[in-house]
Amino acid sequence: MPGQKTKTGVVPVHCQDKTFSTKPPQDHVCSMPRGSRIAVVSDPGRGKSSLIQNQICRSAPWAAVYIIHGMAESQEYDLIEHTKLTMEQATPEFWAAESKKHNKQPLALICDDYDYSGMNKVEKGNCYKMVQHACTHHNVTCWLASHSLTQLVPRVRRACDIMCVWPPTTGGSDQVPYLARTLGINRALLQEAFDECLSRGKYSFLCIYQDPPEGRSRIMIDCSDHFE
Repeated sequence: MPGQKTKTGVVPVHCQDKTFSTKPPQDHVCSMPRGSRIAVVSDPGRGKSSLIQNQICRSAPWAAVYIIHGMAESQEYDLIEHTKLTMEQATPEFWAAESKKHNKQPLALICDDYDYSGMNKVEKGNCYKMVQHACTHHNVTCWLASHSLTQLVPRVRRACDIMCVWPPTTGGSDQVPYLARTLGINRALLQEAFDECLSRGKYSFLCIYQDPPEGRSRIMIDCSDHFE
């Protein structure tokens, strides 16, 4: 009727590229949502690669695992059956072909010790399309290990929907305002969460979700304990 308000809303239009479930595949605190871009950030020797391997195992099954490592001869992930890649090889066409080959089953990618700021034009294009398209359209879950948030160039950092971050050991509380702005968290709250991590020891970290899975809070300590 004229003048009568009608209820309207956005109607979901499903994309055939995004038919896979994004839920964590296992009932475990280290099981990560499918298609996530996970930044793992700490100084050396705090447990980044151990966390990634735990999350990889607890997020299985995988059709395939790929590793892009800045140190070509690294044996850090040899416990995991994987294919080594370079960023130049990781083209959009590569991910489309791998996804098709594995019938769109889950794929995992680990990027570790990689020089994001030193990427050439081809590497930049592949890296940006990897985090902005391959993860969401080809069922690729990506771990990006770095020694600091600033080492993850802004376009890559902004694509990450999960941040696993250790308290800074250099600069201490001076870094917290910057980290709070970058992570979108209240400064005092972040400092309190970091203080709790520090009370637990050097290997304790925060897992911060942009959109936490059911049963988890936005901030989890060591992936297991809610921090409200």
